[in-house]
Amino acid sequence: MSEPFLERLDVFLPGQGETLTQAPDHHWELADNLTGRIYYSTKEPDTILVQLHGLNEEQKAQRPRLKIRVDRTGGEYHDYDGFGLHLPGLIVTQQGTAIAICQKRHNSLADSGHQIDVLMSRSEDGGKTWQRQTVIFSEEGVSAFLGAVFEERNTGAVFIAFWKMPDDVTHDLGYFGEYARQGGGFWLLKSTDEGQSWSEPFYVSPLPNDDGWVGWNNNCVHGIQLDRGPRAGRLVIPAFLYKEGEPGQVPGVRGGLLYSDDGAQSWQTGAVLPDGSDEVALVEIADGGIYISYRKNTRVTGKRHFARSDDGGESLCELGQHHDVGCRNLHAGLARYADSAKERKNVLLFSNPPPGNSPQKMTIYMSRDEGKTWPVSRLLGHNPSRYSDLAVTPDGMVLCLYTNGKKRDREKISVARFNLEWLEEQD
Repeated sequence: MSEPFLERLDVFLPGQGETLTQAPDHHWELADNLTGRIYYSTKEPDTILVQLHGLNEEQKAQRPRLKIRVDRTGGEYHDYDGFGLHLPGLIVTQQGTAIAICQKRHNSLADSGHQIDVLMSRSEDGGKTWQRQTVIFSEEGVSAFLGAVFEERNTGAVFIAFWKMPDDVTHDLGYFGEYARQGGGFWLLKSTDEGQSWSEPFYVSPLPNDDGWVGWNNNCVHGIQLDRGPRAGRLVIPAFLYKEGEPGQVPGVRGGLLYSDDGAQSWQTGAVLPDGSDEVALVEIADGGIYISYRKNTRVTGKRHFARSDDGGESLCELGQHHDVGCRNLHAGLARYADSAKERKNVLLFSNPPPGNSPQKMTIYMSRDEGKTWPVSRLLGHNPSRYSDLAVTPDGMVLCLYTNGKKRDREKISVARFNLEWLEEQD
């Protein structure tokens, strides 16, 4: 039996140009102690009066010199110099190469309203060392909404999905209906040499399903290729789905699945998750079915929601929520650990910061019954953390790629390498 092992390495760093740093250069700090009222002038329509409460003596002395700027983006995050990072995704290919991806967000960490590129790094030694991050897609005027990274094992080709939004759109979810009316669809980057080089992006347009749902790629993480059953070889990736008039946090928008039976050349919209569903992670289980873990933005319960499909992602056969897994409504990592020699063929792994701790701290969960229960969990670290993805190397090392930082949860993207002995060890 191996000794418990855990180490952490930085994979993606923010910065300015070619200069990388451990944290973005933020222009603003949130004033947690202040509240305020806003008054509109009846005599000067373009003037507002801001009344601040909670000022300390030093802030009161500065008050006459304060300059007021109005954030017109409607976003949650304010600009800073350089670029930031988000949406990590990760696979380990059948040849053992680890390929990590993320977004490079220019001058803001908002989800939209600025240029966004696709970044990649790779490791040829099981995640011990990583090549310098590289931009593999950038287009002026485009926010690249990053989707799944996945491998087609018959050819060894690796694909990265993304869709394009104009970089002047500030309300991304509000754009979904317009995008669907334009036809939806998404782009794929393809590599035939383990991520050393990438093709020009090519466009694919999934067929709507029988109920009329239009689909394109969901956010980051990885896709899967089915190993078992009558649909072995099928590629399945997380999706955003849209249908006019359907209820949801944003009307018409849900999470779901897309699938391809011809090696990623053509795609079909598949299963549709309940209203309020959002970011989706998935894994194949032992009987050839698909276990789906997803974020739900309506009727929030603080628990993780799940679904199952027994027909290769075309429909759902079970819906529920896990009472033993808390959820902060964040994107999560999900992977299978297959090691028949150690009788761990039914082990699933899940990564997500649970509710209740502040700051959010990445936690790894383990299930021995195909995702029915998750009795084992362990804190990965004490840094503020947010999004993540999981993969397993041929020698049985688990990789967790996750956003984290000292003060904020997206200052950089790191990978944690650990074995199951560490996960099963008691603190």
